[in-house]
Amino acid sequence: MFNKLTNWLDNRTGYKALVHEALEEPIPGGARWRYVFGSALSTTFMIQLATGLLLMLSYSPSSSTAWGSVFYISNKMYAGWFIRGIHHFGSQAMVVLLAMHLLQVLWAGAYRKPREVNWWFGMALMFLTLGFSLTGYLLPWDQKGYWATKVATNISGGAPVLGPAIQKIVVGGTQYGNQTITRFFGLHVGVLPTLFFLCLFAHVALFRRHGLTPPRNAEKLGRGTFWPEQLFMDSVASLAVFGVLVYLVVSEGGANLDAPADPSSANYPARPEWYFLSLFQMLKYFPGNREMIGTIIIPTAIMVVLLLLPLFDRILPRKLAHFLACCFVFALVGGGGFLTVEAMRSDAANESFQADRVKADEARQRAILLASEIGVPPEGAAYVLRHDPLTHGRAVLEKKCLSCHYFDGKGQLSSDSKGQPVSTPQVASDLKDYGSYTWIRGLLENPRADAYFGKVPQCDGMAEWKKGSKLTKQELDDVARFVASFAEIPADMTPEEWVESPGVAEHPGLVVFNKDCKQCHLVTEGIGEGGYRDAPKLFAWGSPQWITRMIHKPGALDLYGYLETKDQMPAFTSEQLAANDVNMLVRYLKNDYFVAKPTSPEAKAAAGKKAPH
Repeated sequence: MFNKLTNWLDNRTGYKALVHEALEEPIPGGARWRYVFGSALSTTFMIQLATGLLLMLSYSPSSSTAWGSVFYISNKMYAGWFIRGIHHFGSQAMVVLLAMHLLQVLWAGAYRKPREVNWWFGMALMFLTLGFSLTGYLLPWDQKGYWATKVATNISGGAPVLGPAIQKIVVGGTQYGNQTITRFFGLHVGVLPTLFFLCLFAHVALFRRHGLTPPRNAEKLGRGTFWPEQLFMDSVASLAVFGVLVYLVVSEGGANLDAPADPSSANYPARPEWYFLSLFQMLKYFPGNREMIGTIIIPTAIMVVLLLLPLFDRILPRKLAHFLACCFVFALVGGGGFLTVEAMRSDAANESFQADRVKADEARQRAILLASEIGVPPEGAAYVLRHDPLTHGRAVLEKKCLSCHYFDGKGQLSSDSKGQPVSTPQVASDLKDYGSYTWIRGLLENPRADAYFGKVPQCDGMAEWKKGSKLTKQELDDVARFVASFAEIPADMTPEEWVESPGVAEHPGLVVFNKDCKQCHLVTEGIGEGGYRDAPKLFAWGSPQWITRMIHKPGALDLYGYLETKDQMPAFTSEQLAANDVNMLVRYLKNDYFVAKPTSPEAKAAAGKKAPH
């Protein structure tokens, strides 16, 4: 029955003759391991095709959904992390196999007459493979892909005449967004695979037309066939490549996913994939106006020479032409390897880069945690961290506040004349735990400390109070707890409602406050009177609404309007700080952000310990 079916199919397609021709392909000199790279490369491409199709089933190509869909693939979809990992490391394997195949073909002289056209198709496949890599790592729309692609497209835009137009077409305009990712997606899954298949078909057809380039002693070694020796070797090599891919995926836990792309994070340590690092490093040798030498002239010259290698035989003796061709390509590979190592060593010794890399890794881990525990906001993946006080609030604090204030003993970092990181001088209070019992208790104990008003000489009222205060430790504790409770007053509660609320009139700190604090501070009618020394009104002091008002109107009469204008904190308008910026900043200062639940017994025990009150 089976023979009848195969005969029927062969009668209509002639497939047996094709299979026989392929399996009986003659191999001058017999089967060799050095011939396996082409087959391994083709197998890897088929793996890329299969995994890419599976990834397409769950991928959503837009700037608001791409990161979330890749997160879903990597963390939620069954075996998604494995499929994406194979696809990720498979792209790198293609680059390695391509280089090895190129060197093998060059060494064997298989680029020369009559195989010039096949060499050119091989070059086309190499450029297409690099194109797959370039378009592929933008698709997750994470920080790494976004910034690396922006650098690459800016380089292409620097080409004379057509560069800016090409960049605009590829990017989809002047801004990187939906048009950019959809065009790169179209290139990655449509245009490049079509061109790759056409070039691969032509490459294989020409290879079959001309056959393998025989080794020098082929006559002595005899002639072999593709089946079974070479097919066995090709299969072993392909399985070995797949095994390496599986090992890398399992050992690395899949492919990395950076934090969602953020165009405003100009300090992101952008670096391309390792196989483009040599070009990145080369640009350092051509700064300023000479940049085009490294971005356009040298790469173009290299491509031209590679394309012209088969023609050297026409102008030079055959052996000399082959020698020079091998020297050029091996020097190119060696130089690329040297520049790659130099780039890695340079980054390892760059403290600023390493510090930015640590921040980027923290943002990546935070984004993955939030997406896992809370989910991706409906507005898109960019808001995973924009709506996170720990990330965005801290960033606003560092950018807008730490040039004057400190936070946990640290100010805003800058670089000295030698490029070393230094902290800005502290001229205002430390905002760590601002509004809490800990902060106010420390202030009452030592108002001259740098963490409070030691750096603010115009706010010396507390220091004068401390000199004459006779409060005991217990009384200081009570009044600190009372003042710290102001931060818990809801935004919609009036002073009258607060005074009548349970616990206020009976609080032991109220008596102490009216005894020692009311001369300067006013809370509300009946609690404090003020007037002895200028001081801010304390109703809802340290609460989110009080801090928000302090950010927008620090010169208000009930805040610090009594200070001279030059000594007042600058006000931040809505143009300088958007509502979300202020909200995230305030929540960060109030420690109001998501914290992962401890999983280990040790972590749970540590988390359960409370600070003494």
